[in-house]
Amino acid sequence: MKTLFIPCYSGRDPIEVVKKALGKMQDFKKIGLIITAQHLDRLDGLKKFLENNKKIVLASQILGCTQNQVAGSMKDVDAFLYVGSGRFHPVGVALATDKPVICANPYSMTVDEIPEKERNKWVRRAKARIMKAASAETIGILISTKSGQFQMDVALDLKEKIESSGKKAFLFAGNEIIPEKLLGFDVDAWINTACPRLVDDYWNKPMLTTDELKYTGLYKQKE
Repeated sequence: MKTLFIPCYSGRDPIEVVKKALGKMQDFKKIGLIITAQHLDRLDGLKKFLENNKKIVLASQILGCTQNQVAGSMKDVDAFLYVGSGRFHPVGVALATDKPVICANPYSMTVDEIPEKERNKWVRRAKARIMKAASAETIGILISTKSGQFQMDVALDLKEKIESSGKKAFLFAGNEIIPEKLLGFDVDAWINTACPRLVDDYWNKPMLTTDELKYTGLYKQKE
């Protein structure tokens, strides 16, 4: 099927809120600039503005499915500057890197930093999921058929590892992975191979990322 991609950018210029954010970046020399698709057309201009203010800048668009990779590619920065709305992306980066993440919202014109309290809330939720899943006997492995999220090879590898440890594992594939569509299945825990932030939704059974799975003991780690 042919797809026509038409970019839709925001009419709100983020430069003014980024100017406000400079006050929170005085102690940081190397900045990881991350930006959502709505402001992607402003990326070069924002990068140049920060460089003119004597900042070393690594810049990238961020998606929910790529935030860990983006954060990993910028592991040497002193802090991250997120330009966009919402907490979904910046909280994910904060959890992945444990580095300061400053949020500059072009719509509300507010600037703040992800606080330790907010980080800790998500860390506690992750620990609770892992503890609940550790006793699972039957595991459902979720596979998204969406472009960019399809990871059948990862799912098959996890299935083999889990079954080799004496547990049951089943594959579930679909284009839309939402809690309501998984209510009728008799599993003890879910493993998500799609967008990593799906685990932050509210599920009736513990839902883990592939990285979190290794802390459960549901399969033996290689020496």
